[in-house]
Amino acid sequence: MLEQEFVHEQLKVFRDPETGVTGAIGIHSTALGPAMGGLRLFAYPGLEEAIVDVLRLSRAMSFKSAAAGLDLGGGKAVLVDDGRWNGARHERMRVVGRAIEELEGRYVTAEDVGTTPLDMDAIGEVTRHVAGASPSHGGSGDPSPFTARTVFASIEGAARVRLGRPSLEGLRVGVQGVGNVGSALVRLLSAAGAEVSVTDADPARAEVLVEQLGVVAQPLDGFALREFDVFAPCALGGAIGPAEAAGLTAAIVAGAANNPLSDREVARSLAERDILYVPDFIANCGGIIHVGAEVLTLAEQEVEDLLAAAGDRSEHILLRARETGRLPLEVAEEYALARIDAAVSAS
Repeated sequence: MLEQEFVHEQLKVFRDPETGVTGAIGIHSTALGPAMGGLRLFAYPGLEEAIVDVLRLSRAMSFKSAAAGLDLGGGKAVLVDDGRWNGARHERMRVVGRAIEELEGRYVTAEDVGTTPLDMDAIGEVTRHVAGASPSHGGSGDPSPFTARTVFASIEGAARVRLGRPSLEGLRVGVQGVGNVGSALVRLLSAAGAEVSVTDADPARAEVLVEQLGVVAQPLDGFALREFDVFAPCALGGAIGPAEAAGLTAAIVAGAANNPLSDREVARSLAERDILYVPDFIANCGGIIHVGAEVLTLAEQEVEDLLAAAGDRSEHILLRARETGRLPLEVAEEYALARIDAAVSAS
């Protein structure tokens, strides 16, 4: 697939003069259903950088929802953190909700980096196009544990394909970023007997896991290049650039971060070094399955079936890539595009 063949449907940039809220909403595709993706609050240097990010993230959401078997499209929203969110957060989130409401259901938001179910509660006061609100407000709550579940399953599948390991017992895993998703993943890995090392830009987060689980905390600088069997990037995107791809010792890269590779050529560089990369939108789809169930009104068993299928799909894609000599990223995108193309043809 050429990048230019699958372009965005809509970009909405908004700024509220009264509160100073500045953000953007990217709608990449609504072929399968309403575009869905989280709301990210981040200290972007400026609006231009925020727009670049929302376009990349919304595109990834199209592939993620399609590959996960959901009748949802791809979208994302980002907010520029100007340092003023603590004072008037509730009202500012209502501003975001009004921007979402203006899209008339083409985009549905949920929690992401920097936002919480409480933020979804505030947004839900002005629009119904939101998921992942607090259970007390009728929402499904934090999707992080479900994201961790599919990342964990993808690591299990990759260990079987690349290392011939039937279990994760004794496997050396480095988890970079132990926020909500990363910490949940560490707990699953520890319970499975893996030897886990962790790092985070906030050392206090890592220390909590050291005290509770006995994992090893290491400095952030150079963490990706340490002696691991699996490197799991679970913070922001772009953790693996050309330098990291050349220096990684891990046999597997699989984590929760969206867009962990700085560009597509890094995927090829990893493959040339026999490092198995599990595409991010295949590994981390548990969260969108969880919140997407609200929009699609799926039964609990349907959600469990989709979560289980995600692990099987990840291993299938890795095996297919090995059999055909192709990149897992190419095979995964082809899989997702087949669903999207079928929907476009049927419309």
